[in-house]
Amino acid sequence: MTDLPTAARAYIGTKFRHRGRNKRGIDCVGLGIAAYADCGVTLPDFRLYGAEPHRDGMTRHMIAALGEPVAVAPVSASALQVGDVAVFRFAHEPHHMAIIGDHNYGGTRALTVIHADGMQGRVLEQRLTADMVARITHVYRRPV
Repeated sequence: MTDLPTAARAYIGTKFRHRGRNKRGIDCVGLGIAAYADCGVTLPDFRLYGAEPHRDGMTRHMIAALGEPVAVAPVSASALQVGDVAVFRFAHEPHHMAIIGDHNYGGTRALTVIHADGMQGRVLEQRLTADMVARITHVYRRPV
């Protein structure tokens, strides 16, 4: 078990703010940077990205911070581990990231995603659905 999901959960409820890096406001990249920092790991940060970070070198920056991906699309849920960092594609190329956690749902452990959700306007944790797994483009694993 890794400390990264625990560190990320400390931000649940924090307001979403593009390029934010703290509990006053945070985005998906900032959540990863902050959670790793709270675990004692300083990652190289990049803030010069727009609403579509894939155009601003997101993949290159992820490799610089976390190393080569351990999985690329298509990714199966069985390939994921608690503490992984997953990059998602929605309407566009890869542009969102989340930390993989887990939660007990009525006696059954299931994977979750902890992320700064711009549509919801805050950091939240939700069950990882098959639809979300199908949207994962890259998985990074840098233990803390």
